[in-house]
Amino acid sequence: MSSNASITIFWDHKAEVRSSPPPLGTLYIDAAGMGDGTHVSMMFGRNIPLHEQVAIADRVLAGVQRWRDGIAESADRQRTAEEELAEARAEIARLRGESSEELTSQPDASADG
Repeated sequence: MSSNASITIFWDHKAEVRSSPPPLGTLYIDAAGMGDGTHVSMMFGRNIPLHEQVAIADRVLAGVQRWRDGIAESADRQRTAEEELAEARAEIARLRGESSEELTSQPDASADG
């Protein structure tokens, strides 16, 4: 049996995943935490042999790993950009401080005149 459905659920910080072993081999994904009643259940049909279930689970796992790695890479880029911005701001503040010190330490040219 095949079914076509598209469901959009937004992740919450309490998201959870549970599973049950064969013969049904069900994966429960609850984007808002178990118990609120909104979850996705992915099940294998009884006619899918265990070795095919493993192959499907491996593909799902690989896809989830790529998704997670993409999020981690974006987080690293964002953190790096934020750190570089903070360093640039600190350098600007340091240079402004040096420039201010130079102006106050120079003798007043109008006093010689």
